[in-house]
Amino acid sequence: MPIDNRPVRTATTGYLMLSEEHLVPVAAELVYRPRDPLAVSMVLCGPDGVEAAWTFAWQILAQGLVAPAGEGDLRVRPVPARGTTPAVELRMTSSFTARVLLPAREIGYFVGKIRGRAHVDASHIRRSLDAELSAIREAI
Repeated sequence: MPIDNRPVRTATTGYLMLSEEHLVPVAAELVYRPRDPLAVSMVLCGPDGVEAAWTFAWQILAQGLVAPAGEGDLRVRPVPARGTTPAVELRMTSSFTARVLLPAREIGYFVGKIRGRAHVDASHIRRSLDAELSAIREAI
């Protein structure tokens, strides 16, 4: 069976939280790449076309749909509906903190597409790693 190396992408509109009352819409894209089956990237595109990207475990995103998840630089949690749309809050910290709300329905759809294929993608990587480890052992 041929390997599907095409990334899974979901474009959406997120809301950058400048304060609890002040939300700014921002174009957001979630990307899963089969060559890195444990991670997703979130890319935010600012008004001047400047992009900011974070890469993190997709399972944190999945867990954050139902309960607070993650620690350290990235935390994800469900938030009550703002208006009529349930959302997921991603809080990224490093030299600064960014809080972004993303629509829970679109996150759930994205996670569902990944969940269906990540274990297959990971098995291909496992085989490659096993072959590399065997080659290293033989060279020693």
